[in-house]
Amino acid sequence: MEAMLSQSQGILLFLAYSAFIIALVYFLRHKNKTDADDFLLMRRDLGVFRGSLSMAVSWIWAPAVFICSMQAFNQGLPGIFWFTVPNILCFFVFVPIALKLRQVMPKGYTISQIFRHRFKKTQKPHHAALIVTFGYQLGAIIINCIAGATLIGLLTGISYSTGVLLMVSVSLSYALISGLRASVISDVAQMIMILGIAFLIVPWVIFESGGLSSVTNNLGGVTGEYSNIFDPGVAYAFGIAMTIGLISGPVADQMFSQRAHAARKDAIKPIFIWGGILFGVVPITLSLLGFVGAEAMNAGYIVVSDPQMVGAQVVANYLPTWALMAFAVMAFAGLTSTLDSAFCAIASLVSADVAQNNKNLAKKDPVFIARAGMVIFAVLGVAIALLQPKLLWVFLIYGALAASMFIPVILALFWKGLTANGAFLGILTGITLGTPLSIYANINGVTDLIVLSAVIGLLAGGIVAFVVSKIENS
Repeated sequence: MEAMLSQSQGILLFLAYSAFIIALVYFLRHKNKTDADDFLLMRRDLGVFRGSLSMAVSWIWAPAVFICSMQAFNQGLPGIFWFTVPNILCFFVFVPIALKLRQVMPKGYTISQIFRHRFKKTQKPHHAALIVTFGYQLGAIIINCIAGATLIGLLTGISYSTGVLLMVSVSLSYALISGLRASVISDVAQMIMILGIAFLIVPWVIFESGGLSSVTNNLGGVTGEYSNIFDPGVAYAFGIAMTIGLISGPVADQMFSQRAHAARKDAIKPIFIWGGILFGVVPITLSLLGFVGAEAMNAGYIVVSDPQMVGAQVVANYLPTWALMAFAVMAFAGLTSTLDSAFCAIASLVSADVAQNNKNLAKKDPVFIARAGMVIFAVLGVAIALLQPKLLWVFLIYGALAASMFIPVILALFWKGLTANGAFLGILTGITLGTPLSIYANINGVTDLIVLSAVIGLLAGGIVAFVVSKIENS
């Protein structure tokens, strides 16, 4: 596909965006020497305004920017329904978990610490949980690198590998400055950018494409066969795995838990409620580009060779170059906001969960350890992203991984009967049965196995944890 912008335009645009965000973070950083409590949790002083914007934009990653329009294009109303509703619902599901987490561990840092807190005689449940939490953050790095590099290549013709390096370098550079504080500062600016640009571009595209009829005439997607919002085929093939992955996601996603620990106690509930509402506005708005893309495709205005990038193609077809550049900035804002949040989440896991269990590492500066963890996972994420797995593959695979820990965490927080062996075997069983099956099923496109892997990962983890605990308590 021919590039939409010149390479020089694309590079200058990305560099200008990067310079703005890095300068913003640098000049608004905490002036005193950064310690671990500030670097990892902003001294637990995160309020509702910044917290809700930060939580919303941290969840606006590759799926929210690209998969929403792709699903509207491919599977119409049911496609976007099964993507958006669980995405919003997961914020509300996480509220009681966040409140309980702070009640049980008022000085905690991560969600995986709940297993170390509950079971002081053995580290096995804690180690099993770390496989999930580290794996989830690695998935976040990979998927956003893929989306960012693909977008940069589509817009400018810059090579995919260069695009991956650009995405990681900018988000890592400012995350290293002041950790979560840097992430939240940049998040506020990025969310304002996203909402402002989306509210400008999407209505403009609809107007230029012929009005609301370009949306309403294509609610069934590009083929027109998916106009039933509760289409059973889409609900089965896409909805089940997507819902399980999304509802489970915040429990495995240290980005959520980190903000739950960083928030003032009275701000926890409103942060996640408003975060969910603000987040939902973005995929709902951007999904309209997918419906317009279906109209343009059927009318012969565009050829969508990569449905993952249909939103960018629609903007390029109907609007001037500067509007396409604004769309690119919006996408960069969404992707880099999640990348920096993933690096900050990695920092807290490495510093609070790994280093504190190692006598040699515990003696070192925790901020140094946190920054080293960021760099190591950046390198690992880049290496995997360069293999160019598909966005939806990665999303569904780490969704299955997250599902394995969902019920054990709920039991650890709300049920006194959970035993160490129950928690350990539950998480390990969910991982062992669900994740490899999800990898195989997604790579080979076997729908039944994709669904089965998500269900098995969720139920196996919960059932084994509960049954083993009951047996040991009897």
